[in-house]
Amino acid sequence: MNNHQYRIDLNGHLADCEMNFRRLQKLLPSDVEAGDCLRFGVAANAVELHIKERAPYTTMLELRLAKPLFAELPVPALQVRMYHDASLAEVMGASGLRPVKPRYQYPNSAMYQRDEKAQQNRYLGEWLSLCLSHGRSLENPLNILEI
Repeated sequence: MNNHQYRIDLNGHLADCEMNFRRLQKLLPSDVEAGDCLRFGVAANAVELHIKERAPYTTMLELRLAKPLFAELPVPALQVRMYHDASLAEVMGASGLRPVKPRYQYPNSAMYQRDEKAQQNRYLGEWLSLCLSHGRSLENPLNILEI
């Protein structure tokens, strides 16, 4: 077993959060309000952005698939907080789970990886990139999102 202590890559984490903020800015109109839901068609499914809370310096949203990929699996969902003053967007939770810690001892009872939070933020970036490159607005199906 590797006894090296895991170190958080702070520069990498901030870069992921900054890029996720920029991607979300491209997807969200500036007049979005709490309670709004934006839908983007991606392949045979839809990605939904639910605005949970809107404040002057932060926005809390949930990003999820409209329908499960397989009946046996839960619908993937990410809870994301956007920090407008810092231009960062960070995953706060996934599929209704409690917020994850920046790092975990491994092994642990929940079997989280040491870099669970970093993995979730990279996953958010991949999901947003997919929406930007292949998504289309379901409110106006002819409107293809631009990168």
